[in-house]
Amino acid sequence: MTDEPHITIEQAIRQVVAEMDEPVPISEFIDRVLVIHPSTAKGRAASIRNALRWSAYRTWVQTDAKAIAPMRTILQGVRFRHVPSRLEIKSGSLLAEPTFDIYRNPNLALDDVQILDPRGNPLPMRLIEVRSEIMTRLGPHTIESPAFELSGWFREIRLHYGDSILATVEDWESGRFRLEHEPASRRRYEEIDRKNRELADLLFGRLEAAPNAYVGGVEAIPWAYMHMSDPRGYPGDHWVEVLARDKRMNWDGFQIRYTEDRTPLQVIIGLDEWKPTEARFTQVQGQQVYRFKAVLTHQPNLWRRIDIQGKQTLADFDGILRRAFNHDRADHMGGFWKKERRGTGRKFRAVHLGDVDPFGGGEGAGLRLAGLGLSPNDELKYVYDFGDWIEHRITLEEVAAPAKDMRYPRVAAKNEPKYSYCEHCEAEGRQSVATWLCLECSGRQERDVLVCSDCLRTHHVDHYADEILY
Repeated sequence: MTDEPHITIEQAIRQVVAEMDEPVPISEFIDRVLVIHPSTAKGRAASIRNALRWSAYRTWVQTDAKAIAPMRTILQGVRFRHVPSRLEIKSGSLLAEPTFDIYRNPNLALDDVQILDPRGNPLPMRLIEVRSEIMTRLGPHTIESPAFELSGWFREIRLHYGDSILATVEDWESGRFRLEHEPASRRRYEEIDRKNRELADLLFGRLEAAPNAYVGGVEAIPWAYMHMSDPRGYPGDHWVEVLARDKRMNWDGFQIRYTEDRTPLQVIIGLDEWKPTEARFTQVQGQQVYRFKAVLTHQPNLWRRIDIQGKQTLADFDGILRRAFNHDRADHMGGFWKKERRGTGRKFRAVHLGDVDPFGGGEGAGLRLAGLGLSPNDELKYVYDFGDWIEHRITLEEVAAPAKDMRYPRVAAKNEPKYSYCEHCEAEGRQSVATWLCLECSGRQERDVLVCSDCLRTHHVDHYADEILY
């Protein structure tokens, strides 16, 4: 008697999804998976939840915190719009990506996709590669993209630039799409704008509710179609275009993120269009003094109270923070982030305000405090030296009128120092405040070697040392 073939969690999940016709509570879904993939492990339910979360080939969508639905039922009959580019019209083809992304079963090869005309008849089509050149910060780069060649149908419908192709998901599981031609003159702008706003608001709401400050497109977009008022009616613009025009979010090719969350890829290939901005403010607001309490995150007993005027900049703030915490004023970048609430819950995100170099330059250098929209109890994050990542938590305590004849920015107060003392002086019966940590001796002796300035010059000549902050 031979053993039955082993079924993985992933295979069991797909089998259960294939048997579903409607949303199912996650607890029930897990029970069904365990019937196919029995396990006595303590964390068996968590293992199935993780497999659902990280699977690269999604055939399901988590509709909410407690239920899951098959992708084929969610996208069945959904309509979407695509406006062919000049490249597509010239090559007589539709790019497979991102045009059909999300709408296409990822378990199917592109060769298996079927394209139908408005009457439901198969269109002559073949898979080709379309070349295009993009300009990056590293120079021009040629890319090859898979596309569905439909030149015969394009000629038949007399496709022009600006026209739309309206696609219907006839069968998500088998990869069948029905296409219709809509001339630009028939475009219903008001209805499209309404659909675009509805889709954008749903996607932003999903982003705000996500555990992290991003959400996967394969999760969020089908979920949004589930909640749209009429996803199978006259379509708005393609979701890629909707995200590209929305100022709150961007699409990095894999995830939906907040506009300010720039990825390294976007910066390298020149797709980084984000620039820091400030709100308008009055002359009185510019004169007001913002009082912050800045705390070293890794040493919360070390803090400084900083006064700075609204008309002064992040470069001014960076400078006073460097002086207040004894950071090098001629080396390393500094960066500011604003802590903002996500949605209506208790989740927050860090919005990048900009970076400042030690000489007062950088994308965030010119931003003025009064233009950041801060209120008492709001928090900022300041990071000095992106390599060592020395982080500070900064809380706005109050906004007040400036004191007469006072110069800003300034350090208004600091923590009560808890001094350490020089070990060489103590050995000689004297007490001197230690102002340096000898890095070389501390490393060799596996303890902190603390010395005063005189003993540093006498006993630790040519040793690397860090100044102690109190």
